[in-house]
Amino acid sequence: MNHVQSFAFGRGDAQAPVMLSGLDRLGEKLGRRIRALIEPISGIRPHVAAEDARVVEFGAWSAGAPNFCSLSIYRLLPLKGQMLLCMDATMISTLVDCFYGGLGNRALPARGEFTPTEDRLIARLSETIMARMVECWSEVLPLEPGLLLRETGISFAAAAQPADQMVVQRFRVGLDREREWSIDMVFPLAALRGVEALMGSKVASDDEHVDPVWQARVARRMRDIRLPARTVLARPNLSLAELMQLKAGDIIPVTIGRSLPLIVGDRIVAHGTIGEQDGRAAFQIEKIAQGPEQ
Repeated sequence: MNHVQSFAFGRGDAQAPVMLSGLDRLGEKLGRRIRALIEPISGIRPHVAAEDARVVEFGAWSAGAPNFCSLSIYRLLPLKGQMLLCMDATMISTLVDCFYGGLGNRALPARGEFTPTEDRLIARLSETIMARMVECWSEVLPLEPGLLLRETGISFAAAAQPADQMVVQRFRVGLDREREWSIDMVFPLAALRGVEALMGSKVASDDEHVDPVWQARVARRMRDIRLPARTVLARPNLSLAELMQLKAGDIIPVTIGRSLPLIVGDRIVAHGTIGEQDGRAAFQIEKIAQGPEQ
């Protein structure tokens, strides 16, 4: 007898590969920025790895989340629904210990709330992570984040129904091989489906951004580059016999055209006429070449 499984249309593992691949590209950029954010706090260079985005039911994700954690709920206009930012409580306590000169290896007692110092670090981290996420998303869609509330556990925040489809973007943060924590960004799948066409577009990486200061310096330097310019007055045709019989004193008749080319390198950049200015021969430009001419 064949094994039969129930299936609900519109749900399940029908992920949107284009949308998820676009989210993965954004995650790679955001992971580098999260590393730069945590490094001054921890005092060492952390390892931050962005996992592939995946679609799960909210109930399945919340079942795997720790009972005590930092949970910030945001509204990201114009996306629909609410986005969750979940950070490991042990990571927060360890970063506070490192920031104040500790090694981050002290034993942490079981508890259900954060200290005021940890609350301040949570606010700093979450707001900065959201700002960096908005920067990464700017290539796809301008977002306007708004904090709705912060809680210390999934059970205190009814952000979605257990059967709702969510997209989880997870970042693994580690200070060494023994200590690793997760930062989860959880989006409603329905919200990302609304921008699926945009997520499939190419997202520029950090290397593709142009430094305006560097660009201005290069432009100024290029203005000082000197290029040889020349013109051709005439192109007489000689037979091979005439060329072999040339001798000093011979005169070759030429006809100077009305419009002469101004050539820079191997490109014709303009046309004009030969004249005189201040007792010297001069070239007057009459027309700029519209396209590259040979």
